[in-house]
Amino acid sequence: MSKKSVEYVFTGSTTAITTYDSTKTSLGTLMRQETGVTAIDNFVGPMPLGLGRPMEASTAIPGIYPYVHSYDNTTDWVFLADNAAVAATRRVMLFDYNKQTSDFNWKGFITLTFPTGGTHTFRGLRVTRDFHTGGTINVSGTAVTGTGTTWSTDGVASGSRIAFNTTDPTAVVTWNEISSVGSNTSITLTSAGPTITSASTYIIEELRVVATTTNGTGVVNGGLWVAKGLRYEIFTPGGTTIPAAVATDNIRAVYWLADAATVTNTSAAGLGLDTISSFSSHDAYVLDTANRVFKYNIRSPLTLAGGKSTSAFVLSTGVQAPTGTMAALGNGKIDTLFHGPGSGVKSLYWVTTTRVYRSALSAITSASVTWQSDAMVEVPPGGVNTYAASSTLSSVDISSMLDSLIILNTGAANARSYVTKYNTISTPFDKIFLSDDRKLDQSTADSNTVAHPSIQASTFSSWSMGGIVYLTRHSAAATSNQIYALPLGADWTYAATTNQRIISPSLSTSDAIKLYRLYVGRVENLGSASLGLSPEPFRAYYRTVGISNNSGSWTLLPDDYSLNSVTPSTEIQFMFEFKTIGPYCIPARILNLSVSYEDNSTDSHYQPSIGLSDKLNKRFAWRFSTAFGSTVPTLRVRLYDAVSNNLLVDDNTATPTGTFEKSTDLGSNWVAWTNADKTNENTYIRYTPASLGDNIKVKALLTLN
Repeated sequence: MSKKSVEYVFTGSTTAITTYDSTKTSLGTLMRQETGVTAIDNFVGPMPLGLGRPMEASTAIPGIYPYVHSYDNTTDWVFLADNAAVAATRRVMLFDYNKQTSDFNWKGFITLTFPTGGTHTFRGLRVTRDFHTGGTINVSGTAVTGTGTTWSTDGVASGSRIAFNTTDPTAVVTWNEISSVGSNTSITLTSAGPTITSASTYIIEELRVVATTTNGTGVVNGGLWVAKGLRYEIFTPGGTTIPAAVATDNIRAVYWLADAATVTNTSAAGLGLDTISSFSSHDAYVLDTANRVFKYNIRSPLTLAGGKSTSAFVLSTGVQAPTGTMAALGNGKIDTLFHGPGSGVKSLYWVTTTRVYRSALSAITSASVTWQSDAMVEVPPGGVNTYAASSTLSSVDISSMLDSLIILNTGAANARSYVTKYNTISTPFDKIFLSDDRKLDQSTADSNTVAHPSIQASTFSSWSMGGIVYLTRHSAAATSNQIYALPLGADWTYAATTNQRIISPSLSTSDAIKLYRLYVGRVENLGSASLGLSPEPFRAYYRTVGISNNSGSWTLLPDDYSLNSVTPSTEIQFMFEFKTIGPYCIPARILNLSVSYEDNSTDSHYQPSIGLSDKLNKRFAWRFSTAFGSTVPTLRVRLYDAVSNNLLVDDNTATPTGTFEKSTDLGSNWVAWTNADKTNENTYIRYTPASLGDNIKVKALLTLN
């Protein structure tokens, strides 16, 4: 026998798990194979944590309440609300996030001018992104003429952008700004477009900022706002000012959507935005700390007076007091969970300091005092005798990939954040994540540290998109206002449904007769010995069948990665799952793997001896060629039919059925076998089976047991 190993270093070809190939490393959507300068930069694992620094951009603006649009497979657009000191204007920032490299790129900002006085504080932020592609167009100079188009009816706003000969925004090379919308079939461009004389496809993209604010100098000047006619290009490092609306709808301006001539929606707690139904129907729900909900249709045509309109107001509920105090920091998110009491029901989820509430959208009706459907009490994992309830919940996010809630906290002394399923039976939340080690992630921090979202006694807000959770710390200081991108959707708890895994290529073990162990090369520490941190753990699975077509089931390996009980096959394959929801949320990095096994040759300490083997008496001999350096371990002899490869005899020195002997004088004298180590160069052992048939060509194999 020879003890051998087969190794794989994760620098080869990759493919998506959905296009599985047994010759390549297969990756879930949140998994990456990275290459870099140093050894620890060449690894597979969940996408590395991303870090952005709003207060270190060319215009320093503290950002909170992230809202995200997935532009394509590579880029997310990440919008942030201004958290600077209250002012008459508010800014909205934009970062591009590269999901392949985990890099944030500062794009710029816009400044919202409100059609009312006073100082504003953001309470909620959403950004809509609408596309118009109906009908066809011709273009001559700045004139765009439509056929079968409904631009005015659909409320297309001037200031948005249009491109031609495609309906796919990711395929656009050149965008043109819309100067005005004259009618359903007439658009004027800011500058001349391409000449198009035959009916062509097109796409209009319009961004709209939807925000709630409270007003510090006149409470009746708060409420819901919509900035129309925006486009990606106006988010610049120097900023673009969006004027207050006056009397004209659907232009680039900021509109006040009021619930009444004298606003009663004065203390917004957040904002829930439903999916758009049509270009004339898109519902927004504003939680108010007066324990009511206000509903608006943000696509309703507006009748304006001084930039203010009540045309979009739909209804308000009556007052229904919850348990605890309604949080007012980006509170509320609309989604449909597929478990628990609200399974399959689109609902508004929101928090008080001690509860997570669910309000089915169907229950939010005019003057209703029963608009709260049910609630979940804060019970930390392990129960309140393991972790005290914080009673300082601040907001709730939802990960559609995990079908779970992400519950954030104010950062108080015993604050913690959670990822959990929704329940109303007071069972503990599923997982805690984040810790408070007071790490500062500004650019001037020591380079030997590793970035991670330390709580720093601060409130966080988040937005989940495609398994990535974008997390901002509420602060106006460069030391602590950062945005993080965490691949929480890659967590091992949910891998069976999300398929966020890494599958190695098939490894050949065609000559293996016994498997010993999987060895995994990993990054044990990121950063220096004194300032670094250990990544979160991972776990490994194996299979030896169903590899070529991905049909084989997986078996979890024990903590020591032992393969001793696994029946060898001609190949073996491994799968890895990762913990990403943890104290630091730093994903593991796997560098390589190897499998140790026994092959089908004689143990390397022995050499077959033809001279001392005896065909007549059916004895098989081996020279003891290399000492063990200790007592000899249990030996095993297997005799095979050399023609059919059928096993004839399987015996060992611990519980022999045949006879084991040894000689120290070239076979002149034989004594009973002992586990004494090699004595001299004339040391031999031999084995005589208790029974063996005649006229068989025998292959004799001596190995460790």
